[in-house]
Amino acid sequence: MEGTLFRIAGVGVSVYGLFLLAGFGIGLLRLVRNAGRAGLTRAEATDVGLYLLLAGLVGARAGHVLAHAGAYVADPLRAIRIWQDGGLAFYGGVAACGVAARAVRPDRWVAVLDAVAAPAAAGYALGVLGALWGGLFLGRPTDLPWAVDVGGTLRHPVAAYLSLASLGAYRVLEAMARSEHPPGQVTLTYLVLHGTARFAADLFVDPNATSAVVGPFTLGQLSSGVVTLGATAGLWALGRTRAGQSEGGPPAH
Repeated sequence: MEGTLFRIAGVGVSVYGLFLLAGFGIGLLRLVRNAGRAGLTRAEATDVGLYLLLAGLVGARAGHVLAHAGAYVADPLRAIRIWQDGGLAFYGGVAACGVAARAVRPDRWVAVLDAVAAPAAAGYALGVLGALWGGLFLGRPTDLPWAVDVGGTLRHPVAAYLSLASLGAYRVLEAMARSEHPPGQVTLTYLVLHGTARFAADLFVDPNATSAVVGPFTLGQLSSGVVTLGATAGLWALGRTRAGQSEGGPPAH
């Protein structure tokens, strides 16, 4: 990875790693501040947030390693040396957070995930900017005014696009969180917004820096497309259920 700032006991501390830590911190602070949305105290939200951060990190790393297993065959221990390549799979982290939320707060795990959605979007918006220094999301060459110089070549700042999209998602989710919605709707909305942004972002990634896995689609686009369609179906089902309940009216006495 590029952008190593300094070393501690021989381990390089990168700009990307610092942005990730800052993103985790922002997300946790936002969750604790709005703990009441999940029916938690601030102390409970801190505990739950830390559990979900740990689970998300493990899940995201596991997802990346499984998706790129060939790169770790020669040196399996490299799978746990996250500071070397920083590889994380967003949806692996999402799945792990869902499992962790169900495990630590089985009584209100969906409410916890809804409360986590907006803080996660805020944290991602900051953390993904580190990819500009980490060598991830290498953009296609361009001469647009906002291009970034990477190794002497002007390229699309794909990480910045993702950051802006995540900030937009954060604003939408924050607005939703201020009013009542069916359980799970905020979480599903976040998955739709993030998945759409991630799918679109790969259109600006240099094709020499990634590879298509199904037709013209990259692994990132394929996983984002599946998640977006699934979350959209979930929102449709929630809407149908809510409409059915409204049409049914109050029970007769």
